[in-house]
Amino acid sequence: MNLVRKKFVRFAIIGGIGILINDLALAAFMFLFHFYPVAYVFAFAVSNGANFALNQLITYPEYRPNHASIWLYRLLKAEVTSISALVISFSVALIFHYVFHVNEYLSNPIGLCFSFVYKYLVSDRFVYRPRPTRTAAPKHEPVTDPMLPPTVDEDETTSAAD
Repeated sequence: MNLVRKKFVRFAIIGGIGILINDLALAAFMFLFHFYPVAYVFAFAVSNGANFALNQLITYPEYRPNHASIWLYRLLKAEVTSISALVISFSVALIFHYVFHVNEYLSNPIGLCFSFVYKYLVSDRFVYRPRPTRTAAPKHEPVTDPMLPPTVDEDETTSAAD
């Protein structure tokens, strides 16, 4: 089986592209804010939006929305999902940067890698798949075997009606 056909691999490739986008955005926001935690959050938001669009188009084309409202709804779910991934990656990046004195441009992708598996699992189940359609459950009709004797005495039901 072709490796690129697997959703996990496509998600990982797009995640790698997202890391590049994230580092570029981080450089731009570091230039603007000169404060790593603020720049990190803004860069994460930029790369998350790019990752969402790419994953929707490439990783999950079978679930491609046909209305702008569905795109926005899924983008909102992706952003909510990413808040928890942000906490994971941000915590790891801050620990590497401030505790281990690793450069912020190396701490950044290290933190993103830590949250990758978590984000794949949550996104696969929660973000990209369409809502299940609600249908009424079919009425269950008891099936009786015509070869078995009746469970209700026919004489009692007819005499009660008299």
